[in-house]
Amino acid sequence: MSNTPAIEMFDPMEAIINNTEALVYVIDLTTYEIVYANDRCKNTFGDVEGKACYRVLQLGQNGPCDFCPLQQQSVDPLSLPIGTSFEWENQNTINKHHYLYTDRIIRWKNGQLAKVQVGIDITSQKKLESELKNLTHYDTLTTLPNRLLFTVHLSNMIHQANRSKHYAAILFIDLDHFKTINNTKGHSMGDLVLVEAAKRIFNIVRQCDTVARFGGDEFVVLINTSKEDKIQATADAQVVAEKILTELEKPFYIDDYDFRTSASIGIAMFIDTEHSIDDLMKYADSAMHNAKANGRNTFRFFDPVLQKMIEERAHMINRLRKAIENNFMALHYQNQILVNRHQHVVGVEALLRWNDPEYGMISPGEFIPLAEESGLIIPLGEWIIREAAQQLKIWEEDPIKKDWRISVNISYKQFEKEDFVSVMRAILQEYKADSKRLRLELTESLLIKNTQDALDKINQLKALGLTLSIDDFGTGYSSLSYLKQLPIDELKIDQSFIRDLTSNRNDVIIVETIISIGQKFGFEVIAEGVETEEQYEQLVSMGCEYFQGYLFGRPVEPSYL
Repeated sequence: MSNTPAIEMFDPMEAIINNTEALVYVIDLTTYEIVYANDRCKNTFGDVEGKACYRVLQLGQNGPCDFCPLQQQSVDPLSLPIGTSFEWENQNTINKHHYLYTDRIIRWKNGQLAKVQVGIDITSQKKLESELKNLTHYDTLTTLPNRLLFTVHLSNMIHQANRSKHYAAILFIDLDHFKTINNTKGHSMGDLVLVEAAKRIFNIVRQCDTVARFGGDEFVVLINTSKEDKIQATADAQVVAEKILTELEKPFYIDDYDFRTSASIGIAMFIDTEHSIDDLMKYADSAMHNAKANGRNTFRFFDPVLQKMIEERAHMINRLRKAIENNFMALHYQNQILVNRHQHVVGVEALLRWNDPEYGMISPGEFIPLAEESGLIIPLGEWIIREAAQQLKIWEEDPIKKDWRISVNISYKQFEKEDFVSVMRAILQEYKADSKRLRLELTESLLIKNTQDALDKINQLKALGLTLSIDDFGTGYSSLSYLKQLPIDELKIDQSFIRDLTSNRNDVIIVETIISIGQKFGFEVIAEGVETEEQYEQLVSMGCEYFQGYLFGRPVEPSYL
């Protein structure tokens, strides 16, 4: 007898299947029993061969296998699409993993039909997907829904309100002066305040309501009032807003610090699909800013009239930006007269005009404040100075106008820019204009706000050869001490004092005082807004020598001067 040991037959396919990371098992489609399971399957779930994979009522032996993905379904596995992929979270107490399954029909060893199912463990992938979903839909600091998820809730609420005809409300909440906490105690402390604020807001509303954080110190609440009557619904929203204000006004005790804050809340009501999500959010945000403008620590409901004004302002700013870019602006010039035995023009003031292709001439009183508010006054102001410098250069060849000066208004935002002096220097060099014939008109409030900084800049501007005027003198909170420090050349009497000069004794006293101050300091004094002979004669009798106003000519294009 041979002592040679029996050689075990090597099945390469079996080796491959048993060494794969996938679950592989074969189900007899006649008995629904598992007739084969690879090593991965057995190591994970134990010996499952011989157990029924599907819960089939007529089978009483070998209870069902608790890891098979279809065991709890009352469908015939033969009716399922073959070759499709499906996911299944296994509820086995030992192995609660998520798998991606695919299957195929084959002929098994004895010729019977069988199904091969292959499962790949995608638990880590599903966990990562869940984490990414949280990052996408939830605020990482407060765990509240973020803007994206809130938008989904709001969309659902809009359609729900439309169906039920019950009013819903958006409360846009912004913490007052929160930036102070960040600036004084740091962002980490500010984050703790935000977390506490989120908890307080969340604890006020019902479970069916939504509280979200949009970032920074902005929170949004979405509530369904369940009221068909707008007055009752508004009252409900008001109650919620008042509760939130009360809670947020309470002290925040964090790490031995006592923080005090409040909130401004804007409320937008809706009952149907008339307004888009963006519109509703814009309305609530507008109302919130209205609350801030009315003293903070309060709430405001959206006012359609106010919103229309805001939209018109935004539209105007956009048109203004395009007008600057497309050169729709123009400078008109108004004569400035010196009376010394006879009248003669010594200069002009450059006045901006906007001829809009759609709306025609737009008053500076409408667009200048918007330019200031939006910051467009910076490029617009530079454009004005360039135009004036270019005009001065052109007039150098004119025997009548070659000695005229041009006065240009300078806004506070222009003046406070660090590079203002260097911009002025560059423009003068570019156009090679006589700097002494360019006069900058500065407001009194600009000079008082930061006298030392203003003094430094003015000295630099004077070094460039520019002359300087104090515009609207007497309308601000005057401090005569700055007059002795600043090397200015002119005081300009505001037209509000000229208008009733012949009938108002107080205006007479103010004008006489300004003229006297100017003379004693050696400044030129010019009265603007002079429209009548009576005003002119009275100013002359007071000792005024320089004049500007409709009596001497309206602002016109340079070709009409």
